Amino acid sequence: MASPSGGNLYREVIEDGQVRVDNSQSSFGSLSQVDDAVRDLLLHPNEIGRCRENPLTHKGKRIQLAKMLLLIIIPIISLAVLAGIDLHGIAFNNRLNVEVRNVIRFSRDIGVLLSCLQRERDMVALFVSAISPEQDSFVTATYPQTDEALDELRDWPVKTYIVEELPFFRQKEDFKGYLSQHRHNLHRSNTTAYKEIDFYTDVLQIFIDWLYDSVGNSNGHGLWQTLVSYQLLIVSNVDIGIARTLGSIFFARGGFSSFNDYVWYLAKNDVGTWNFEASKKYSPLINSLYDEFQTTMDANFTSTIDDLRQEILDNAVDGLEPNFEAATRWFDSMTVYINILESMQKKMANQILQRLESDLDNDTSSIAVSICLVVIVIVTCPLILRAFWSLTTDIQNYALNLASQTKALNKQRKKSNWLLYSLLPKTVAAELMLKRSVKPSFYEYVTLLFCDLVGFGRICTQSTPNEVVEMVNGLYIVFDSCIENYDVYNAETLGGTFMLASGIPNRNGDKHVAEIASVSLDIVHHISLLEVPHKPQSGFRVRIGFHTGPVVAGVVGLDIPRYCIFGKTVTMASRMQSTGLSSRIQVSDASYMALLELGGFYLMKRKDTVSHSSFPQTYWLVSRDDFKTKQLTPEFRGGYHELKYMYEHMYAQSYTGRIQYRQGRLDKHTKPWLTEY
Repeated sequence: MASPSGGNLYREVIEDGQVRVDNSQSSFGSLSQVDDAVRDLLLHPNEIGRCRENPLTHKGKRIQLAKMLLLIIIPIISLAVLAGIDLHGIAFNNRLNVEVRNVIRFSRDIGVLLSCLQRERDMVALFVSAISPEQDSFVTATYPQTDEALDELRDWPVKTYIVEELPFFRQKEDFKGYLSQHRHNLHRSNTTAYKEIDFYTDVLQIFIDWLYDSVGNSNGHGLWQTLVSYQLLIVSNVDIGIARTLGSIFFARGGFSSFNDYVWYLAKNDVGTWNFEASKKYSPLINSLYDEFQTTMDANFTSTIDDLRQEILDNAVDGLEPNFEAATRWFDSMTVYINILESMQKKMANQILQRLESDLDNDTSSIAVSICLVVIVIVTCPLILRAFWSLTTDIQNYALNLASQTKALNKQRKKSNWLLYSLLPKTVAAELMLKRSVKPSFYEYVTLLFCDLVGFGRICTQSTPNEVVEMVNGLYIVFDSCIENYDVYNAETLGGTFMLASGIPNRNGDKHVAEIASVSLDIVHHISLLEVPHKPQSGFRVRIGFHTGPVVAGVVGLDIPRYCIFGKTVTMASRMQSTGLSSRIQVSDASYMALLELGGFYLMKRKDTVSHSSFPQTYWLVSRDDFKTKQLTPEFRGGYHELKYMYEHMYAQSYTGRIQYRQGRLDKHTKPWLTEY
């Protein structure tokens, strides 16, 4: 029967830095799940993968802390960078909106100036025509409007080549003086309507170029389509204004003075109309504004313009009689049309400016929010890093403390496992630790050994308790050192008697009898070298016997489980030991036959008789081929060579040999060895 175990299956946990045992589940689940990793770090601190450091060392702790801090710093820096990029983008859009606003304001001022200049041009052209009234009041009335528009113009983006060609465009004051001088010298005797148209058209073209440049400086802003539509509307207004003047001259004189003038009229009329239609396609705002203003005007002016245009086309070659009334009707109708375009131009500019102002206000709010976000990130970044540093340090300290406690727990668990494995087989103990039931098993062939210390009781009665404990401790150390070298299991130890088993619980084929035979020879040899510690010159002697046969083994008991072995084989092995002799190894017939099959062992038939006649034939185990000492008892030492010669023919005594002898297949010289030795 096996020795008792340590009781119920306990779990090991850590509580308050101390190792204890408890039936409850650990808060970490099964501690064995983290045991191996921690144990590897503790036992192999330098065997860490590349690009890694052992976190249980101070250097590794700092590296791990730096890695974790880096993981925090990266998103914080990314957030700060994104906030900065967003702030830069908003600031860029804000600056662009400011530039576009300035462009629209400048374009609006240019548009007003162009309207005033072309109105002044038209009045001057009418004044110098042959049928215009002698009074020039209707002409001079346009001068203050033009001067006021010039004063409202804030920028004067004149280019170098223009200054070289037209010195009077160097400054605004230079142009105002140049224009004032031209007005002062204006008289019918020294100019013509076409000269005045050319004069003002050249000036208007310079301002139109400024308008093109200002719209081009918007740098692809989201309002570019609206800006292009606005620009086309202004240019259309200028071209239609020239067509108005030329048409008035046509009706006032009864025709054009040359075919070139007719072509000039057609070009300006067609280009102005085309630009207006093109402006509608770039921005739907043009259509809505045009419909809005057209409803407030006389609906007949458009039909009047179409009729007069057709009349100009029909009579451009033959001419008409001078008709100042038709010229006035044409001029007034075209003036209404141009006024609508100018009103659309102003309202469109105001709406664009309102939208830009709204965008600027939104940009300002966004800039404020972005600045606040950047400030918050910059301020909170050190706080977050410090808090994370403290938290990471606490976690690492806790991990190191846990690793230290786990190391101590491993030591205690090894001790408890060693004690458990000394009481139960390792495979059985492992099943019990997993809370699995260990079912009884039948083993067809195992070998059981009983060993008894001769005179152990007498020695104990003649010794003090301390001497007995010291003596037994030394003996068990020798026994354990012998047993651990073989595939045997110490099934039971009681006083000076213990039982060994091989082939159970781990099945090892036919090796069990050889393992038991080898360990028995080893024990006899080592015990013969020992002396009683407190009785010099007094040695130890053992009595050993083993038997091979079937057994049944299983775990019995709940609180104190025991691994027990049952069967006649246990009884027979015990009788082999009890009926044996001092310093001898008695072997049953079954073990004897198994050893003969394996070969390499020297055995001798026991000659003396046992008290019970029913007791089977037994044998003495003498030695083994590769046993270094070949230790023999005095009785056997003299006949060793003869015994060795006999074992060379021992095959004839085996079970197989007996069968062959009966079948007449063995030589006659082997027959004498079948008798008792």
